[in-house]
Amino acid sequence: MNDLFKRRLTIVLGLLFIVGGIGTCRKLAGSKTSPPRNEAPAQARAVRTLIAQNGPVRLSIPITGRLRATDRMLINAEVGGTLLRTGKAFREGMTFRQGEVLFRIDDGEVRAQINAQQSAFLRTLVQLVPDLRIDLPEQAAKWDAYLKSVPVDGQLPELPALASEQERNYLAGRGVLDQYYGLRALYERRAKYMITAAFDGVVAAAGVEPGTIVTPGTRLGEFIAPASLELETAIGAGELALVKVGDTLRLASTEGPGSWTGRIIRMGESIDAATQTVKLFVQVEGKDLRDGQYLGGRIEAGSLNDAVSVNRSALLEDGSLYTVKDSALVRQPVTILHQGVEQAVVKGLANGEVVVIDRLSGAFEGMRVAPVKP
Repeated sequence: MNDLFKRRLTIVLGLLFIVGGIGTCRKLAGSKTSPPRNEAPAQARAVRTLIAQNGPVRLSIPITGRLRATDRMLINAEVGGTLLRTGKAFREGMTFRQGEVLFRIDDGEVRAQINAQQSAFLRTLVQLVPDLRIDLPEQAAKWDAYLKSVPVDGQLPELPALASEQERNYLAGRGVLDQYYGLRALYERRAKYMITAAFDGVVAAAGVEPGTIVTPGTRLGEFIAPASLELETAIGAGELALVKVGDTLRLASTEGPGSWTGRIIRMGESIDAATQTVKLFVQVEGKDLRDGQYLGGRIEAGSLNDAVSVNRSALLEDGSLYTVKDSALVRQPVTILHQGVEQAVVKGLANGEVVVIDRLSGAFEGMRVAPVKP
């Protein structure tokens, strides 16, 4: 009996101990609090800055462009035929004097047409002169002399001056004028079979060889005067008031040494809708210049006092700038005195202000930044 009592007591005490342990665990779990979490500090964004220092700002407009010969012949065939060999080969780099033959196309067919029509014209004149002695005797001697001056094979002389409307109608009725002007048209056509240099120059491109059969419109080559060069460039529409025709500037090659003087000779009249720029043409003279060469330079356009120059891209949509104060962005209103393609000149910044010179995407006032000198 005692053993049974002891066993039951042991079981009861064990159950009480288990229940008490579970209750204590639940109490401790309910009273446990989570430790406070430390928020990660916002990472400062690195931005390029400059220290504002008001003073005179020189307005310098950078330009770059390609040289192009102003005297340029794009030579196309106006007639068809076989290209003949001339005394000097039309090859790239070859020079020709004004009036020298560049190309000659076989004109045998048109020469035969001229001879045939000129013979017919002579026959008409032979029949005309006896009739003139009867109908217009006062004009007969003039036309007899003209008949003797017309060759069978050679350049047709000019018609004598017509003295009256009666004489004009008389000649027109007998087909003299039709035949004469038909021959003049053939002479004009024959002249197109020989192409000569319009100025002293050099061959820039050669596209055909002697013996080639060409058709009207065939590109034969390109001929330029290398001494007449101009630079085509562009400036921002906001810079037009700073330049004028006649201004000079220094230019340098982007590929090697050397500098040259340029002079603005004309300006475009329209603004490019896509780039908001205006074309500028600069005459350039000097040695060691080539058609197609790239040159760069700057147009010096005076200065503005008590101002600061910043990157144009740093300007916000409302014309203000971001400055940095206590490592945070602050929007600073400014007055824009000038806007170029790359730089803008502003007024309204205090000396020593830290100005952001980068365009920041997603930036806002109060954003944490870390200034970096460019």
